[in-house]
Amino acid sequence: MSFLLPLGLLALLALPIIVLLHLLRERRQRVPVPSLLLWANLPRRIDGERSRRLPLTLLLLLHLLVAALLGFALGGPQIAGALAPDARHTALIIDTSSSMAATDGGASRFEQARQRARTLIAATSPGDRVTLIAAGPRAQIVASGEDPFVLTAALDTLQPGGVGAAINEALTLAEAALDPQFSRRIVVVTDGALPPQPARDVAVPVEWVQIGSAVPNRAIIAFASRPWGGRIQVYARVASYDTAPFNGTLRIVSGNQVLAEEQVTIAPDGETEISWTLPGGVETLRAVIDGRDALPQDDSAYLSVAQGRPITVLLVSNQPAALRRALEVIPGVTVVATTPAAYATTPERAIADLTIFDGFLPDAWPQGSVLVIAPPPDPPLLRVAPDFQSLDAGAPLRQRGSTLEGLGFGGVVFNAVRRIEPPPWAEVLLASGDLPLILRGRTEGHEIAIWTFDLAGGNLTTRLAFPLLVARTVRDLAPPPLPQAVRAGEMLMIRPDPRATTLVIRSPDDRRIEAPVASVVTLDTLIEPGFYTVEEQRGGATVLAGIVGVNAGAAIESNLRPQSAPPLRAPGNDPGSASGQHMIDLWPWLAGAALIVLAIEWVYVLRRR
Repeated sequence: MSFLLPLGLLALLALPIIVLLHLLRERRQRVPVPSLLLWANLPRRIDGERSRRLPLTLLLLLHLLVAALLGFALGGPQIAGALAPDARHTALIIDTSSSMAATDGGASRFEQARQRARTLIAATSPGDRVTLIAAGPRAQIVASGEDPFVLTAALDTLQPGGVGAAINEALTLAEAALDPQFSRRIVVVTDGALPPQPARDVAVPVEWVQIGSAVPNRAIIAFASRPWGGRIQVYARVASYDTAPFNGTLRIVSGNQVLAEEQVTIAPDGETEISWTLPGGVETLRAVIDGRDALPQDDSAYLSVAQGRPITVLLVSNQPAALRRALEVIPGVTVVATTPAAYATTPERAIADLTIFDGFLPDAWPQGSVLVIAPPPDPPLLRVAPDFQSLDAGAPLRQRGSTLEGLGFGGVVFNAVRRIEPPPWAEVLLASGDLPLILRGRTEGHEIAIWTFDLAGGNLTTRLAFPLLVARTVRDLAPPPLPQAVRAGEMLMIRPDPRATTLVIRSPDDRRIEAPVASVVTLDTLIEPGFYTVEEQRGGATVLAGIVGVNAGAAIESNLRPQSAPPLRAPGNDPGSASGQHMIDLWPWLAGAALIVLAIEWVYVLRRR
């Protein structure tokens, strides 16, 4: 016998405590007698003296038995049990990519795959184990165990969606999940609509189950736009995976209004590209082709056009002119200027996305992002030297990070610089020798950049690098806008507003998904094509809302012709060590026995009363 949690055996210390409580318990009983005269001659017990004889009663034994059973159960006891000679552990990999939603032979490929999986699960013998793995854009274990009902219920929760099937990742996951004490095998159920897979070695036998046939399909595999003055340039690429030519109509729609329409002719297994210049002022675009095929999900593509994210900048400075000019030319930026003396009463403090402190720093970081320029000596938030320091004219500048990439500081003079001790949460992006000039970091949810130099003491504001540096710093500190579109199942990384506490995502069918806010929120559940609304909320109120399109069209999914199985080098048989032993948990039996003893104790106490 072994124990999973040996520390749980400390619960057995309750045994001597129970015995001690029974020893200290008064056992006097009230007995009616006709007279006390005959009792007067009995020897009396000395005051304070107690009997040290252990009262062996049924109640004590029941208490000890319950404590012992629960104490051993908490230790997680296990014993070795023999496996059946033919016990099998199967890793069942189900392809859940978008192509599995195609209608093929009267039913979807995924429903056919699910029926194959149900048949395999139902055919398992007692003692067999199945691990169910979903292979969509990422592979994940959905369920594992011996209960067919649990496995079937987990199988029924799966839905096809997402571009790409991570078959190689799923095979690696399956090899790691299989128990070597069983006879092992891997079963892959897929339609074979996969990109070419590299050859690889697999340690256990692999059974490749192909679903579906070669059915024709048309798809919009690319859809993009860009602003062009006050108009929008739109581009689309349509592919036909068929042995016959295709003639159809491609429409560009915004809401319920058709903005453009064009007849397209595509050669067998060919592609065509179309572009338009459309009026501006629209928020979303949808491209639709009358594909009349087995996979309607890729006959539409979605694009969010109005992706600008407004940024409110609060500039706190006694000399804001140069900074204000550089900020106001950045698209989407609104600048509010105030002085350090008026900062505490400025109403924009609560709504600013970015606060710039020039030569001033408050006692606490404000909400939103912060840019600190030439902080005063010894503020409460930073450790700053009292005196300005001159730079060594011959010392080269060391720069790093994407914000400064490609920026040239040749000819820039930093005359007035205060030495700042870099805080542990910040890294140095620009330095002259050992003197930091620009730092960047994050602390307590605040995105912070620090410029240690005084703008008025040098010539940076007269150089081309200055507006570029300001624009890049603002874009780096402020949350970026949502992308116009992502592929179904692709990870969407969102950096929400620091003031937001909740992220609410609404799917095309109006399902609501809530996610807690972090510095970066990663979403991988956007598998249904359409428009998703992303709301950043604080206290139930929307701070900012945006739209992102999710598209299913892609060459690796829309070509529904099954490909041959990848070259897998796997053994033909795996006996495993099924004649060996596996561990059996005893704690459920011990806990059940403790409950039975408690019931017996309850009946015994009631009968005594």
